[in-house]
Amino acid sequence: MDKINFGKELIKVRKTRGLTQAEIAEKCNVTIRTIQRIESGTVKPRSSTIKIISKFLEVDFFEVSNKNSTLKNHPNSLSLKDFFNFKTNAIKKSSILAISFLFLAFTCIYLMNIKAQSNSPEKEQKSGLKSLEKKGDFSKDYDEFEIDGDFVFVAKNNKRGLISLGGKTIIPCDFDAFEIENNFVFTLNENKRGLMNLDGKTIIPCIYDSFEVEDDFVFTLNGNKRGLMNLYGKVIIPCDFDNVKIEGAFAMVTKNGKTKRIKI
Repeated sequence: MDKINFGKELIKVRKTRGLTQAEIAEKCNVTIRTIQRIESGTVKPRSSTIKIISKFLEVDFFEVSNKNSTLKNHPNSLSLKDFFNFKTNAIKKSSILAISFLFLAFTCIYLMNIKAQSNSPEKEQKSGLKSLEKKGDFSKDYDEFEIDGDFVFVAKNNKRGLISLGGKTIIPCDFDAFEIENNFVFTLNENKRGLMNLDGKTIIPCIYDSFEVEDDFVFTLNGNKRGLMNLYGKVIIPCDFDNVKIEGAFAMVTKNGKTKRIKI
């Protein structure tokens, strides 16, 4: 399914049901960030994610996509049928010739692409075969798996993880959900958020209700209390203040109506 179409269909269904992005994220065991990016069309959801959302909303989005595709193609098929009715309009003979020419042109392009793929480097072919061979190994060790580029998204006992095609563990199967963005992995466990990098190093354990990465800092939130960390996992300001904001080389923190400045 096209990522933009899925996002649009998800918005329609969600609003019809009167659901928020947060409610869908919670019920489908994904981050709200994932739902937001799917609806905006900025991320291509994996088929497993679409299946989970489809199950919760009781809507087969794959079937919806096929119906929309059929509706779009139907008028074109009628037009082609009319083109071959010479009695309707003799001018349409020229249209048929034009369509025939386009058909031959697209056929030639298709055959050229097939030939180019068959001549691809042997290294790429071996890589593809290696991926296929690995599928059998993954199914032995995990309940579910999905290969995406150089990564394999795996699941075991309802926990999610990430491994390389060679079987190296990047993220252990310890999380309810996670999302990769740039070189960071946003993790979720028991409704608590955390942060890792793609080397498998934990930057922030799953102990916060929410956090936001801004430049080299991480603003943390637990309940109504806020704090500040850096991207190396060091706590700069404990999560104990009503408000935290950065002004130059200082952090302005507020607690019980009183504000003070802390050098960072």
